[in-house]
Amino acid sequence: MKYYSIILLLFCSFFSHGQVNSANIKIDSITTLQLVREKFNPKINKLEIKNGFVLGINDCPLFGSDGEIPKDKLIKATLKIKDKSYNLQVDNMYNPWTGDNLNIDFFKIIHSGENYHLLKCIFSDGAGTYAAQWLIEWNSSIREIITKDELIIESYFQK
Repeated sequence: MKYYSIILLLFCSFFSHGQVNSANIKIDSITTLQLVREKFNPKINKLEIKNGFVLGINDCPLFGSDGEIPKDKLIKATLKIKDKSYNLQVDNMYNPWTGDNLNIDFFKIIHSGENYHLLKCIFSDGAGTYAAQWLIEWNSSIREIITKDELIIESYFQK
């Protein structure tokens, strides 16, 4: 009986705290993006709350929520172009998508030569929409933009 209780405890603990979801997006013929999110744990983070709305987390602005405590946090993004991989900066990015609903039309890459690329993405849980842009140059990458500005978000995919 004791053995079954331990197994049940480990099983519940694994599924309640260890849930990780990932998405693989084929952006074009040579580019893929893997995103990994995990459940957000408000107990281990410092929330800045004003008038019942979450404004920031761990002294940083909140991206991906309309004032509620986030459900998920983006923990890893890996961009692969041909045979090169780049780990992208993902701090302060919450609720990147809802359930299994990930719109692949929200991901765009601009290749300007062999070693210069621009990745533009829109993330949304339905309410807390935001955009991010990364510059990929040679063997490095940097997130240049993270914003909730609607004009910038709209401009990402205008032709």
